[in-house]
Amino acid sequence: MILDNWETDDNPSIFDRAQEIRFLPHSQNYCVCFVDLVNSTKITAEISDQRKIGQYYSIFINTMAVLVKHYGAKIVKNVGDALIFYFPGTSDARNETAFQNVLECLTTMLVARNIINAKLRSENLPSVSYRISADYGKVEVATSTSSKSEDLFGSTMNICAKINSMAEPNGIVIGEALHQIIRSFSFADEYQFKELQRRYSIGFSERYPVYCAFSNNISKTDIGRINSLFRSRESAISNDLQINEQSQVMKPQQRQKYSYNILVVDDEPDTAFTYKTLLSAEGYDVQVFTDPQEALKHFVQRPDPSSHYQLVLLDIRMPRLNGLQLFYKIKAVSPNTKIVFCSALDIAEELTSIL
Repeated sequence: MILDNWETDDNPSIFDRAQEIRFLPHSQNYCVCFVDLVNSTKITAEISDQRKIGQYYSIFINTMAVLVKHYGAKIVKNVGDALIFYFPGTSDARNETAFQNVLECLTTMLVARNIINAKLRSENLPSVSYRISADYGKVEVATSTSSKSEDLFGSTMNICAKINSMAEPNGIVIGEALHQIIRSFSFADEYQFKELQRRYSIGFSERYPVYCAFSNNISKTDIGRINSLFRSRESAISNDLQINEQSQVMKPQQRQKYSYNILVVDDEPDTAFTYKTLLSAEGYDVQVFTDPQEALKHFVQRPDPSSHYQLVLLDIRMPRLNGLQLFYKIKAVSPNTKIVFCSALDIAEELTSIL
């Protein structure tokens, strides 16, 4: 069977050089950050309405995304209950403004918890707590010609993810590499840093220092500024919705134009649910798989896969069969199928450019 052969053979003829994932030739140094919800699995298990679960995650993720973009960062990945992002400006370790934006962004995220929980209460949803971690170091940057998003790999990403659990709920921790750079700038006096007694182990003998970070200068003015940011954002969204509603009244057949079949493969159930909810609401026929091998079997069993699915959305990091491997296997069966690597937060922009 062809599926069995794929699992054991590395056939270079299946590579489509025009659409493959490419790593940049040189490593980059960036500040990378993780924001992770606390106990979200337990909390959402007690919510019976699937629509409410999607609302719970989207309020948190979308609010965080507004702040990420406001401070000049880029989102790498949305994994349902967490957000991974980085600050391109920190590639220059002497760029004081870029590193100041890092700490301002992270502390603003903590202050924004009150805004998020107010939104959740208005929807009769439970409140959230979250942990924030950040570190600085070398990463490998991967890009795809079929997607505008980037993905980052390397030990800096791994350390940042691991130290996240060392933060108190609604707290910030940073690694030693980022701490050393920040301490060299004058704005560091606006913050307090306390080294944790428990260090992160990066080897059999090495222990990596990790610090709690606190702002000395959060004021009512800052809180007012944050509220203004979200009010202006919500106003813009409201205007967009009104324009879309008017457009739908004027062109009642417009939704028919976008009745495509889309295959989504993401091993994170929360992210897969977000895809399903957002795309189905826009009139797309969406088939979602959290097991990439099951998705591949489903795809090849279609009589004409490229005609059945107009678009395939893939996550990159998946166990047993990662997104890159799945990409090449799908291309071997259906070379003309459009495949996009993207996070749920990029999906609207990606669909606009692809379809």
